[in-house]
Amino acid sequence: MSKTAPPYPSGRGLLDGKTVIVTAAAGTGIGFWTARRCVEEGAEVMMSDLHERRLGESAEKIEEQ
Repeated sequence: MSKTAPPYPSGRGLLDGKTVIVTAAAGTGIGFWTARRCVEEGAEVMMSDLHERRLGESAEKIEEQ
C-alpha cells in the first residue's frame, strides 16, 4: 500500500493586510516555512536571522513564489 502526501493547500488570504515578523527564518526549518506560509496567506513578512547570506537566499526563494 503506497501512501502519498495530501496536496499542498493554496493560500486563502487568512492574513491579508497583516504584517508578520519571523525570527530564525534563514534555512529550511520552521522559521523559513512559517514565513513562506504567511506570505502565501497574504501577509507582508519581515524575516530576521543571524546568518545574513542564508537569510537573503531564503527571502529570494520566497519572493520567487
